[in-house]
Amino acid sequence: MKPLIPTQRRFLIVDDDERFALLVAKRLENTAQCVVVLSGEDALLQFEYHLREKAPFSVVFMDIGMPEMDGHAVVERMREIERRQDVSPVNSFKLIMLTSHKDISNVSKAFFHNDADAYIHKAEINTKLHEELRNLDLI
Repeated sequence: MKPLIPTQRRFLIVDDDERFALLVAKRLENTAQCVVVLSGEDALLQFEYHLREKAPFSVVFMDIGMPEMDGHAVVERMREIERRQDVSPVNSFKLIMLTSHKDISNVSKAFFHNDADAYIHKAEINTKLHEELRNLDLI
């Protein structure tokens, strides 16, 4: 029998690599209700819908390198949606950026421009995923 998931805990997983996104969701299935989307545009639709329905995401896992709209641009728009909805910074979603590149400029941009709370290299997802959530007091 699966443990009960706290209904207030929702995670949005955004990655254009469906297999990777589903792997992350599978690893988190006992931790939160996970919504997986494969594009920035779908991420914005899900994000705004859940916020409007008073069921916001507590964590967003965002792939940095996606076609059409990269993760930085998506997060910028999510933060703007929160500002328009008067979400206080205390209640803002936690952001965990994901990438397969070890690019220092992307890491810096994620933390300083998008207010990322953590950064996980995809090759380390199995060892770092729950560790970062524990560091952020989310599990």
